[in-house]
Amino acid sequence: MKRLVIAFVAAVPVLLAGVVAAAQGQEAATQTVAPPSKITICHKTASDSNPWRRITVSSRAWMNPTSKSGRVVGAHIRHTGDAIVVGTAACPSPTATPALTNTPATKITICHKTGSSTNPYRRITVSSRAWTNPNSPAGKTLRGHARHAGDMLLPGGATCPSGTQTGQGTKLSANLQPVPGAPGSGSATVTIRLGLMRLCHTLTVSGLGEVATAAHIHRVSNNAVVVPLTTPATGTSSGCGTVEKALLQEIVRSPDAFYVNVHTATWANGQVQGKLSR
Repeated sequence: MKRLVIAFVAAVPVLLAGVVAAAQGQEAATQTVAPPSKITICHKTASDSNPWRRITVSSRAWMNPTSKSGRVVGAHIRHTGDAIVVGTAACPSPTATPALTNTPATKITICHKTGSSTNPYRRITVSSRAWTNPNSPAGKTLRGHARHAGDMLLPGGATCPSGTQTGQGTKLSANLQPVPGAPGSGSATVTIRLGLMRLCHTLTVSGLGEVATAAHIHRVSNNAVVVPLTTPATGTSSGCGTVEKALLQEIVRSPDAFYVNVHTATWANGQVQGKLSR
């Protein structure tokens, strides 16, 4: 009997250590991801070729509405047609937000990202007073979602993007103009689907005076070719290809850091070109 008591006493520290380890493991498993440090404001313009002006501010704006960043967010959160994305993701499709209006929005639509491809957002609507009254239930809801990467805040009674819209990818375009001394013009459309690591394009050129010999997406900073495109030898071309996800994310994040270039034999460095834009 004495031996059994000694064995039990010796086992107690081991059992307690196991309980503590399990508790620590459970706590680690339930820890949440740190909220994003940035907010992306997508200010809707009246331009079809460049529908958004993208503004990035610190997420501290939510807790300090009277700061410079807070005043910027406060101005756009009642601007019907704008979108505020938590984090630094790309702006949504222009059709995902209401048409521009001079009337301040009385409602804010929160699009809570679900992770589902068929139903990517859960829609929540609160009063626009939630911004100026952070301690109200609506204010707490608004600021709670302002910490969720991928959530969107849409001024006005907007509908959230559907699974079909999300699957359409990010659409970019370029107005192709001739380099000095060269003739011609053209246009380019690019669709990027990050999840599929896919880039699709359509090119149209005219007035070149000769057959196009090559086409690419170049990086503005060093003119390096980053994505080859189908040559519009007959005036038009289209195609799709797999592209490294990190590069696609960079193009979506900063499209004006890249340009489309169509080459000819006479103008080997490019005859018509134009920067990408949303």
